[in-house]
Amino acid sequence: MQTQTQDYWQQIAQGVGQLAEMPWKIFEHSTPTTTMIASAVRCAIAEFGGSIGAVFIDYLQQIPLESGGNMAHEVGKITRQIRAIAKDHKIPVFLGCQINRGNQNSAEKRPNRHLLRNSGEIFEVCDQLIMLYRDAVYTKDSSDRTIELIVEKNRLYGKLGTATMLCDLSTSRFLNLAR
Repeated sequence: MQTQTQDYWQQIAQGVGQLAEMPWKIFEHSTPTTTMIASAVRCAIAEFGGSIGAVFIDYLQQIPLESGGNMAHEVGKITRQIRAIAKDHKIPVFLGCQINRGNQNSAEKRPNRHLLRNSGEIFEVCDQLIMLYRDAVYTKDSSDRTIELIVEKNRLYGKLGTATMLCDLSTSRFLNLAR
């Protein structure tokens, strides 16, 4: 069982390495609508010859709400629209989301799905939910370069758990943790 888990996390590390080698196109807008995001995806697909590897959106709370209604409902609607873009183009979409800071006053600082800000339907709509945690933020230990990738939901592969990796903050790269 231990070997299977190590193999699984090794595959994730290899996937992250492959992402680092791909060509990138950045669409920068301070408050992109889902229509603008869909258009940018179509343009990138056309520019890169019919396919792209992935879309990264940073972050959900910057996408403007369409009405002054219930915030959780609106966030759920946007999340479903983003998921539709992913399904229409058969590409993974990584959607960053702010969490509530309620855990800042508790002993346990690691994020969990209940802390998703205005979560509404985010957890229901997403295929995978991966949260990041750096202990160095709270211990102020500048030599600690580890980061935890906490898999809270994994509809595609079913495995949940935590992987610890090294992070190079100067380049925003994740590296295998030598054991």
